Amino acid sequence: MFAGRQIIAYALPLRFLVIFRIRGVDAVSKQHRSFLLASLLPAFLLVSVFAVVQAQEGRSPAAMGARWSDPATWPDRRVPRAGDKVTIAAGKEVVLDVSPPALGSLTIDGKLSFANNADLELTTEWIMLHGELEIGTEARPHTRKATITLTNTVPDEEPMKGMGDRGIMISGGTLNLHGDRKHTWTKLAQTAAAGSTSIQVVDASGWRAGDEIVLASTDFDPRQAERRTIAAIKGNTITLDKKLDYMHFGKITFDVDERGEVGMLSRNIVVQASPDADKTLFGGHIMAMNGSKMFVEGVELNRMGQNMHLARYPIHWHLIGDAKGQYIKNSAVRDTYSRCVTVHGTNYLNVENNVTYNNIGHCFFLEDGVEHDNQFVRNLAILTKCHPDKPCDPTNLAMFGSTDGTNFKTTG
Repeated sequence: MFAGRQIIAYALPLRFLVIFRIRGVDAVSKQHRSFLLASLLPAFLLVSVFAVVQAQEGRSPAAMGARWSDPATWPDRRVPRAGDKVTIAAGKEVVLDVSPPALGSLTIDGKLSFANNADLELTTEWIMLHGELEIGTEARPHTRKATITLTNTVPDEEPMKGMGDRGIMISGGTLNLHGDRKHTWTKLAQTAAAGSTSIQVVDASGWRAGDEIVLASTDFDPRQAERRTIAAIKGNTITLDKKLDYMHFGKITFDVDERGEVGMLSRNIVVQASPDADKTLFGGHIMAMNGSKMFVEGVELNRMGQNMHLARYPIHWHLIGDAKGQYIKNSAVRDTYSRCVTVHGTNYLNVENNVTYNNIGHCFFLEDGVEHDNQFVRNLAILTKCHPDKPCDPTNLAMFGSTDGTNFKTTG
């Protein structure tokens, strides 16, 4: 802290000296100017050394914000406690550097960033986002574990009319979530017999022990998809935590690629509902309204979506219009209660290289059918299920909710 104050104190006179010379104001004699420059040289070197250290330590721009754990960050000089309804005011930048107790709510009018030097958890009833929530950036993805858990201790809240409860509700704000996992799915390199405790895949690069994977069914019964944890990995050979119950086909026959897919479900950034959602089917949701932006990559969405609640989906672009540059990619959407990715009244969106598993209802869903120029590329959908309380007919089951050729690419 002392070094930081010293840098600020020295940097200001140096800046004014440069301004004077540019303007041609010779306010200091040559002798005194030489003395002043000599006295400022240590400060200049200190600034340079500090900048080098900062770069070497890999600090993100977020590290310059006010720390959540610092009482001075908060107007009453009290760090938020359990159940508090927290607001980050417009113009304020806060860095989450600790895992706070479960909050009553979080409203972000300014900016909240996650520090990237520790595993962090943020638990809250809901997040209202008018400013920016940032976990990593495109240029510098987040590398530690970051978990946002949405609770429902107080049911039927609605911080903004029409946006519901238990969600990340974005009204004019920006959601930046950038995890570090990019290789999301592959195929079997050979058939895995029932009872096998290991599998051979085409490409397991970047996967590691402890990751959760899913093997797609290669039978007529989609429920033969199997979820396993990687116990060990060597090259493209994966040792499973327990044996397979079913055979999974892994051959190309008569030039037809019938190899079963293997999807990666683990990500280092997780947005989820608390476990009680499994009983109520009322999970979390992410909803972006007009004027909002979402850039989501390398993220795991778990126990999301609110069954039989309109417009409450795991992730939902709602009447955005032109969404050029926005995306969800390299992510996993699993164990959800109402669809996977919903695009409503939104165009030019990129939905790419995602894995979905064990989801209720349409998975990749274009709500009105008038959406255009959205690119759905190389997404893997496994085990899309019927609504538990509606007839099991195609309108409630299809993985892709539109066949409009202006929205889908069939490559990959």
